[in-house]
Amino acid sequence: MDKYSHATYGSAGLIAFFAGLSLYEWCFFIGVFASVALGIMTYLLNRREQMKRTRILQDILESLKTEPASESARIVNELVQKAPGEL
Repeated sequence: MDKYSHATYGSAGLIAFFAGLSLYEWCFFIGVFASVALGIMTYLLNRREQMKRTRILQDILESLKTEPASESARIVNELVQKAPGEL
């Protein structure tokens, strides 16, 4: 068998498989795809927000080294010291 017959049989098999699906099964596959896509987007959005929050706190802590701390900066510093694993 040459390479073209493999592609022909493979594409015919895929078309036959998808042609045999009912409307219920199509809706199920679309729902699974949408759920996975939304899960991945939620993970990426949360990760981006956590990185922004961490960057802001790092900037505040860096500014504490160069200038005297304000009251809010001291509070942030205390929070960072208490819960470093959550940031």
